[in-house]
Amino acid sequence: MKTVWVFGYGSLMWDRWETPLGGRRVDHAVLLGYRRAFNKRSVENWGTREFPAATLGLEPVVGARCVGSAFEFAEEQRVTVVTSLKGREGKSFALPELPVLLPDGREVRALTPVNATSGPTYIGQIPIADRARMAAAARGTSGACADYVREIKEKLDSLGITDEAVEGFVAHLKSEQARKS
Repeated sequence: MKTVWVFGYGSLMWDRWETPLGGRRVDHAVLLGYRRAFNKRSVENWGTREFPAATLGLEPVVGARCVGSAFEFAEEQRVTVVTSLKGREGKSFALPELPVLLPDGREVRALTPVNATSGPTYIGQIPIADRARMAAAARGTSGACADYVREIKEKLDSLGITDEAVEGFVAHLKSEQARKS
């Protein structure tokens, strides 16, 4: 049976989006050559135009490993899966099929949401301390960006995943919040 795979590294990992589409979840899959980064500007869900938020994306980094979840769907679901992902992630994200290692040792090619580094939502070139200041100040229709960042760390912790980039960003955010109080 032919299948289509998706790699998730943020909210895709825990919000059960795959269930209505008949997907099968595989935790602790590994995407090589990328790491998590708060590199996407959000001006609606977690921030505003005046106070944009720094939200989660991926950065290509030689030697990096991103531990996440892989989702397997029947090939017949490809169009529905891609439509769902494009609706969730927005226009600034591409969905390249990247090699992902499954816990059983197999390698699959998985659609992976990657924020375009040349697009207007990309903020990875801004120093991390400045992005943490953005996160501390931002609030959008879904709530405070600081809560969003903490929730990502908590969800990763609950899955047994320690991510240096997330840990580092949380530390910068805590430092910024302490400085403000």
